Amino acid sequence: MTRPNFVKLTEEQVRARKRRNVAIALGLVGFIVLVFIVTVVNLQRNTETRKAAEAAAAATLERADPALPAPTPEPAP
Repeated sequence: MTRPNFVKLTEEQVRARKRRNVAIALGLVGFIVLVFIVTVVNLQRNTETRKAAEAAAAATLERADPALPAPTPEPAP
């Protein structure tokens, strides 16, 4: 079986490859951080919207039939 001919990189090419790898790694980390931040912001916004909708629904129930018991608020996590 014959051995493949490998190309021997110069020191300058090795340094350039390392710089490229670091740049790609930083880009990936930046993208991951961006996705995480967007996810957290959307979760917070959805939580606030849900709380507002629950408050509106509770107010509607109180106006609809005052004989109904008042809704109990959920304990904070």
